[in-house]
Amino acid sequence: MQHLFARAVLGVALIPSFVHAHPDDVPPPEEEIIEISDDAPAESASSVHLDRGDLRVRPRTQPSDILRQVPGLVVSQHAGGGKSDQYFIRGFDADHGTDIAIFADGVPVNLASHGHGQGYADTHWLIPETIDTVDVHKGPYAARYGDFYTAGALELRTIDQVTGPTLWTIAGTSLTQRFGPNFRVVGMASPVKTSLVAVEVGESDGPFVHEQDFRNGKLLAKWRGRVGPGELRLQATSYVARWNQSGQIPAGEVAAGRLDRFGAIDPTEGGTAHRSSLHGAYAWRVRGGELRVSAYGVRNDLTLFSNFTLFARDPGRGDQIEQLDARWLSGGELRYERAFGSRALLTAGAQVRHDVAETGLWHTEARTRLADCFGAPAPCNHTTNRIWDLGLFAEANVSVLPWLHVFPGVRVDALSWAVEDLATRVLDAATHEAIVSPKLSVELHAAEQVNFFLNSGAGFHSNDARAAVTSAGEGALARALGAEAGVRMRPHPRARVTADVWYLHLSSEQVWSGDAGGTEASDPTRRFGLDLEGSVDATPWLSLDGSVTWSRSTFVGNAGNAGALALAPRWMGSGGIAVHDERGFVSLRARGIADRAGNGDGSLTAEGFLLFDLIAGRSLGHHVALELTIANLFDTEWREAQFAEESRVSPTAPLIEQMHFTPGIPLTATLAVSVTY
Repeated sequence: MQHLFARAVLGVALIPSFVHAHPDDVPPPEEEIIEISDDAPAESASSVHLDRGDLRVRPRTQPSDILRQVPGLVVSQHAGGGKSDQYFIRGFDADHGTDIAIFADGVPVNLASHGHGQGYADTHWLIPETIDTVDVHKGPYAARYGDFYTAGALELRTIDQVTGPTLWTIAGTSLTQRFGPNFRVVGMASPVKTSLVAVEVGESDGPFVHEQDFRNGKLLAKWRGRVGPGELRLQATSYVARWNQSGQIPAGEVAAGRLDRFGAIDPTEGGTAHRSSLHGAYAWRVRGGELRVSAYGVRNDLTLFSNFTLFARDPGRGDQIEQLDARWLSGGELRYERAFGSRALLTAGAQVRHDVAETGLWHTEARTRLADCFGAPAPCNHTTNRIWDLGLFAEANVSVLPWLHVFPGVRVDALSWAVEDLATRVLDAATHEAIVSPKLSVELHAAEQVNFFLNSGAGFHSNDARAAVTSAGEGALARALGAEAGVRMRPHPRARVTADVWYLHLSSEQVWSGDAGGTEASDPTRRFGLDLEGSVDATPWLSLDGSVTWSRSTFVGNAGNAGALALAPRWMGSGGIAVHDERGFVSLRARGIADRAGNGDGSLTAEGFLLFDLIAGRSLGHHVALELTIANLFDTEWREAQFAEESRVSPTAPLIEQMHFTPGIPLTATLAVSVTY
């Protein structure tokens, strides 16, 4: 991973992070060209950028694999191939995305007031081979991001074209466990210049006793070109999937030998998902600057069958629930950027987003809806949620002195929620709330090889619409206040080191509720920590990189548990070594997370893991390439997603609180063959 001191040149050195980070960039007129190095601009010491060269030597058999390699970010699969991942970043168990804002080609991925959890952000609809860059902006320091931007923001960009039609055939199997069909077929072509059509179909059963049967299809189509005075970009995506899942199984049953770690107590869990989107953007020069306008529309559907507590609530029929989210998401942005001589770059914009989501919860048995909701009238809940989010922002990059750059910014968001209760009419209500988020960062260019950063800012995440209207807007928005101090050093032209310390206060936490199968607001929390990262190209053919993060997370108020925060990560790390040339590479990667508290009083432990992956690739001439990925090289038995639940493992068993987990994949080999025509 090459992580340079990104510099923009406008007569003097500037860092135009606001320009480069926008997914719909087009080159400005020649007299205003901003020169960017081959790395993303650094707004803070903790910013992370991965390009295709970095991704080339990392596992990428699925989108989750790519995200798992980002320094300071741990990603865990919840259950089944189609359910959104669980994200850990900066001391947050951000669940499915509550405290990390995720974007793909400029379109927001997080879904507000989702049927499964607030901020639900599923990236499985992306085709791994199309991902071009990954950028992570930790902390709430940039004004261009709004809702869910507390621990940070993650931006994914896809490629615009390929040199020739290419077909990938990818197949994998476990080397130590039973493994059903596991394959993907990916095809890409550029019918005309600056266009892309990519298609993927795949199926995976995994190592589970009850076949996962994860089947999915994906489509990506892109085009860009000059139209009138500017450039037009168009993009369409489509995704459909279905799967079974073995769920989160009780650790005690596995330890006692009564349940295979790849088995299930309720094998009828699973779901279906569908996502389609259209996105357009147009940029042109106006009044000495550049004006960009973009719009998007997304249709997203999820039906999810889960059983977190097994037989705790209904010993006769079990505790399975069906969660529904069917929504239309639309929005857009108007952005203006202008350089004022060689001393300042100003960016201002307006963003709007509208969600119309039907959400519901039913008590089910073997995916069949029951006539009651655990003794109460059915459904458990069923609502239509309408959310408007209007954001205005401005941010600047000011060169005060040749060695001093200041990044002031401010954002104002106004949100409204309207809930139509389709089941009981009890929640029929509407409310609104506004929030102001100031930002201020400073960069000091102490020497050619040393940059210091001081960052501060406010961000927020919204809470569920049903909670917002119930409280008449009170607590509908959770404010985050963050600060960071860090340094980037390049002791050698081929080596770099970054370090930072940070602090974050959040006014309201999202805590998992096993009874409800979702999240609920809790008390204020505070976090602080340390990030260390570095890389070196030791020789033209040998590269090494590594990162480690430490964080401390507590409730502000001590509830008799020393303020402990369940599932909050403390130590996380990743790194690797790669031997490479123009024709191929061999890379050994490691990633891990330490043990952490599994529940509030610390009596249960969410076990950590340390995993190693081996990746090797080779080009055979100009048209054929091979790539082998061996995941979990040492066949470690590890737990991926983990939660503390009070459950009953059978209708007559006692009610016990214990850790439940989704097993991580065993030693698995995946071979990819690509042919370019």
